[in-house]
Amino acid sequence: MSLAQVGLVGKTAARFGVQKIPGRMSIPKIGHDLTPEMLPKSQVPRSGRIDPIPPNAAWRALDKVMFPIIKFYYPRSIQCEYGLRFDDWYYNQANDRDVGVALSRIDDIDLQLRNFRGFRASQLAIERSVAPAEERWEEVVGEVRYCKPWFEQVRTRKSRS
Repeated sequence: MSLAQVGLVGKTAARFGVQKIPGRMSIPKIGHDLTPEMLPKSQVPRSGRIDPIPPNAAWRALDKVMFPIIKFYYPRSIQCEYGLRFDDWYYNQANDRDVGVALSRIDDIDLQLRNFRGFRASQLAIERSVAPAEERWEEVVGEVRYCKPWFEQVRTRKSRS
């Protein structure tokens, strides 16, 4: 994977690969065979990860209903006009405390890019303008869900305890 692609999909997806789902958003492979209490990012071995646990049937059914709606809505949304990726606004720390825990687990470059996009969106909202067309994330199908696997990992750990 080239350096340009790493900046596009993020460090987590570049290092561990991406699970491509036809007609859906791609998900970085972050599942691991370590304890549910994940090691700090700097101590996670490169070979200590496996594919994430597949979603249950109820989530798959809900995804089949919701994804066409998201696919239609997101390119026309104000979040897209501000240059935010789907996970930037879908996983919001103000709405769910587990998002903060999940964000503490993602790679630093992904977190810095998320923060930059958030600051940029705030600035564009203040200026009452929109991001240039080349800086928008309009194609939902090709986008990598960088926060979803970490968030699901936190929820799974929370439900076990």
